[in-house]
Amino acid sequence: MIDEALVAVTRDRAAELAGLSVRQVDYWSSTDLIKPAVCQRLTPHRQVRLYGFLDLMALMVAAELRKRGVSLQHIRTIVAHLRERGYETPLTELRFAAEGQHVHFQHPDGSWESGMAPDQTVLPQVLDLRPLRSRLARIGERDASRIGRVERRKGTLGSKPVLSGTRVPVETVRRYLESGRSVDDILRAFPVLERGDVEAVRQISIA
Repeated sequence: MIDEALVAVTRDRAAELAGLSVRQVDYWSSTDLIKPAVCQRLTPHRQVRLYGFLDLMALMVAAELRKRGVSLQHIRTIVAHLRERGYETPLTELRFAAEGQHVHFQHPDGSWESGMAPDQTVLPQVLDLRPLRSRLARIGERDASRIGRVERRKGTLGSKPVLSGTRVPVETVRRYLESGRSVDDILRAFPVLERGDVEAVRQISIA
């Protein structure tokens, strides 16, 4: 089970997971529809934007509603309405349903709203969030074939050798081994790694 508090991905990865373009993600952020949890400008030309679990869920819900024909303006209207009612992250706090181009949402007390008409009776097709959560739960998974392999990726840590499918430098693991750290120590320090990764670095060091 993924720890939701530890999820943080770049805007490019967030766009990929939500099935959106980077331009759409940037536009939704700039218009305050869905903003990243972390947004800091390091230099005049470099800005760091990281999306947390709830941000990703909100992106996915909005993207799914768009796929079902709901206009962006309608989504904005609903989000603004729910924020006025006190919901901080309405796209992830409520249960949504789509009926054609219309959206219905269910409050924690069980009542449904349709657009701006409270208590209107609806026969919704509920937007099931479980598949979206499952997609996010696979963020940290690695293909088993990549365990124990070393690679260089352009733009990743200056193209230094890293364990395949991670951003963990081979040199860092080698230093841990040379300092006498156990395999379990290294796995606790780098949860994304497997024992096969550590053994691969050990063999490289011996060679």
